[in-house]
Amino acid sequence: MRNSALVFAFASTLVWNVGIRDSDAAPKKKGAAAGGKAGPACGAKVLPLVVGNSWTYHQAPAPAALPENLARLAPAQPKQIVVSVTAIENKGGDTHVTLEEKHTFDLSRDPKEPKLAEHVVKATIVCNEKGKFDISPEAFYFAGEPGGFYGLTFDKFDRKKETSLKLTKGAIGENEWIEEISAHFTRQATKGEAKLSGGKLELERKFIPQQLESVVTKLGSYKAEKLAVTTTGRVVLDDRLAPNGKPCSGKAIDPATKAETVVPTEICELPANWINQLWLVEGVGVVQALNSYAHMYQLVESNVK
Repeated sequence: MRNSALVFAFASTLVWNVGIRDSDAAPKKKGAAAGGKAGPACGAKVLPLVVGNSWTYHQAPAPAALPENLARLAPAQPKQIVVSVTAIENKGGDTHVTLEEKHTFDLSRDPKEPKLAEHVVKATIVCNEKGKFDISPEAFYFAGEPGGFYGLTFDKFDRKKETSLKLTKGAIGENEWIEEISAHFTRQATKGEAKLSGGKLELERKFIPQQLESVVTKLGSYKAEKLAVTTTGRVVLDDRLAPNGKPCSGKAIDPATKAETVVPTEICELPANWINQLWLVEGVGVVQALNSYAHMYQLVESNVK
């Protein structure tokens, strides 16, 4: 597939799955809405957003390895992710939650000389009592993969249908929903590079609640609800410099032979069958995440008020 690196770069951070609810022998949450303290933002029990709350995740072995041809295109996986709630404000009837994420990458070539790099990302969640729960694409919780786009900025990011998490009494219900996103991005070239093209991004994210599953982490064992999210999408570049302005490849039926063939196209489809997963527990939050790059993360430390 032509221009596959660009398409996979989007897929790595804009595709996700989630899971949620009752804990099984889980650590007790600390002081949830007790002693006059405010409850989590917008009553989200499965993702308790309170200033000062934080969650630390480490790499964990995925149940299956990524095929070699995809592994070469996969983004680097951080060894640790720390998500912290730094601010909560009410604006125009919506609650705006600010998240700070610290992604730590191990760049060591020699185990005797550890070399770590830290990347800090700001993300937001905007919610209200009417059902909105919009997670920004920079957030780890958006796609089960650390976000932050080097040299890329969204100047438009609209949800045409539904929201990121459709909550029922603060938890995930039984019904499926589809979040439709229409966005436009720009890319900034580094010094000495040629001008980079921006483009339009469309995503359809189908959320499918799953059966409860047992999840075992260093913090304990949980009975977590699993939410599968299947993502489809496409990118159309503003400047298409390839022959005939068609930088990608797609499948079509040859009218002469009636056989399926590969043809150039201006629409760059995201890879098919992108299914990511997150497991969340009421009063705790996300305890495990697995994305389509076979990157798995598990909760190893939390501070939940």
